[in-house]
Amino acid sequence: MTNIISSTGKVRCAALIVVCLMSAVLLNCRGIAAQDPLKAFQSRIQEYVALHKKAESSAPPVPKNVTDPTITAQHEQQLAQGIRALRPNAKRGEIFTPDAQKAIAAIIKTKLDGNAKSVALGEGNPKSPESAAAPINLAVNATYPTSAPVSTMPPSLLMALPTLPPEVEFRFVGHNLILRDVKANIIVDVMPNAI
Repeated sequence: MTNIISSTGKVRCAALIVVCLMSAVLLNCRGIAAQDPLKAFQSRIQEYVALHKKAESSAPPVPKNVTDPTITAQHEQQLAQGIRALRPNAKRGEIFTPDAQKAIAAIIKTKLDGNAKSVALGEGNPKSPESAAAPINLAVNATYPTSAPVSTMPPSLLMALPTLPPEVEFRFVGHNLILRDVKANIIVDVMPNAI
């Protein structure tokens, strides 16, 4: 009888050890994924792009070979309205999470030495959101004014930052980094004091 109980006890103990080890492995895998903020950032970008495409599929298409800027502007506005409707409660930091901001700030600091920093703060970059020809409202879902300059990004910095799909781009506005929806011309998220 003692041998039966001890065998059953050993089986239960072994099963418990296996369950504990599997739990530890799963937690470690989740921890590794959570430790890579840039992968999480890119995942959130992909979620946004899926939303963008959903809004784009419901907006009337722009006819090919259109040269009338009014029609293009109407399409841009309809797309922006569709995106806003799909993310009405979007807030700053949903894509540029605190962890992603730290990782991106480290990349920017590494890549922007003195000369590159002056380029990033120069060519086309509004010195501050208020100083642009058309003031820029640095809010999620806000329209990026068509009369405001769009900054250039140093190529070495763009190559170091996470790769973005064609629907969105990084831009500096003063010392802030924004994600801008290219087709809808809206601000997707804002990273304050990036430079």
